[in-house]
Amino acid sequence: QETHNKGTPVLDLVPQSRRRTRTRNKKQETRNKKKEKRNNMQALRRNPLHRISPRSLNQVVKTSAYSTKKIYDAGQPTPTTHPQLMKEGEITPGITSEEYMQRRKKLLDFLPENSLAIVAAAPTKMMTDVVPYNFRQDADYLYITGCQQPGGVAVLGHDCGLCMFMPEPSLQDVLWQGEVAGVDAALDIFKADLAYPISRLPEMLSRMIESSSIVFHNVKTTTSSYMELEAYRKAVNNCKVKDFSVYTHEARLVKSPAELKLMRDSASIACQALIHTMLYSKLFPDEGMLSAKFEYECRVRGAQRMAFNPVVGGGPNGSVIHYSRNDQKIEDGDFVVLTD
Repeated sequence: QETHNKGTPVLDLVPQSRRRTRTRNKKQETRNKKKEKRNNMQALRRNPLHRISPRSLNQVVKTSAYSTKKIYDAGQPTPTTHPQLMKEGEITPGITSEEYMQRRKKLLDFLPENSLAIVAAAPTKMMTDVVPYNFRQDADYLYITGCQQPGGVAVLGHDCGLCMFMPEPSLQDVLWQGEVAGVDAALDIFKADLAYPISRLPEMLSRMIESSSIVFHNVKTTTSSYMELEAYRKAVNNCKVKDFSVYTHEARLVKSPAELKLMRDSASIACQALIHTMLYSKLFPDEGMLSAKFEYECRVRGAQRMAFNPVVGGGPNGSVIHYSRNDQKIEDGDFVVLTD
C-alpha cells in the first residue's frame, strides 16, 4: 500500500519487483542504444556508406524492385528529372535545344573562315581545401552549350560545329559530388556535334589548332588543359590567338523572345520580393535580416540563384555602391538602399 499526502491509503496495483524489472529493462535499452550509436559513428568514420542501416537498405531495395523506369542523371536539371522546372525540349529552363543551336550558328557566322573558338567552363572555386563555393557557370560557355557544370571545354568551328570535351569523374568524385555530365550527355542533351572525354583533348584540339588560321578563346576562363599545348603556344607566338568575347557580346546584344520572357520573369520575382522585404523591414530593422528575407522571397518564387549578393545599406552604408557586409543594425528613421 501507498499513502497520499492526506494520509489516505491506496492499493499499489504494480508490485515493486515488477517496477524494478521495468526500470532495469529501460536502463539496459538506453545502454544498448548508446552502444549502437557509438558503433555506428566508428563505422561511419571508416566508411561513409555505413550510415545506411541494413534495414533501411532493404527497404530501398524492396521499393526499387517495383520501379521499372530508369531516370538518367545528367548532373543538372532536365525535363525528365525536373518537370516542375523545365518543359520537354529545353536544355535549361526556358531555353530550348533549337535556340542553343541557333546561338552557335550565329557565332559561327561571326567567326572568320578557317578559325576556331575555344571556351572553357568556369573553374570550381574553393572556400576551404575541401569546401567549394556555390558554382556559377561562365556566361559564354553556358550561352553556347547549356552545360551548368565545371570541367568541360567547348570548341566551336566551321568544320567541327560544336565539339565538347567532357570531364571524366572518378567513383570518389561521384560519391562526394554526384553525377557529372559526360560524353553521352554532350551528344544527347546539349546536342553537340562531336564529343570526347577530356583526356583526348591534347590529341584532338592540337590538330584543330594546327589546321586553323586564327584561334579565339575566352580569356576569363583560360585553363592549362589547352594553354600548355605546343600547338596553342605556337599560335600565340605567331599572333594567331584573339579574344572571343568580341563576338559573344555581339551575339548576346539582341535578346530572343525566350530570353526576354526570362528577364521579365526575373524582374517580376525581384519586384514582389522587394515589396515583401519592405513590409518586413519595420519589424526587423537589420541589414542581414533584410538581405536574408529578400533572398528567401526570391527563392520561393522560383529564382534559381541570386545574380549577386543583395546590397542592403542602412544610413551612411547606403552611399557605398557595392556595400556587401550587410551586418549593421538599422536605426529608426534611417534611409535604406536595397539593390539586387
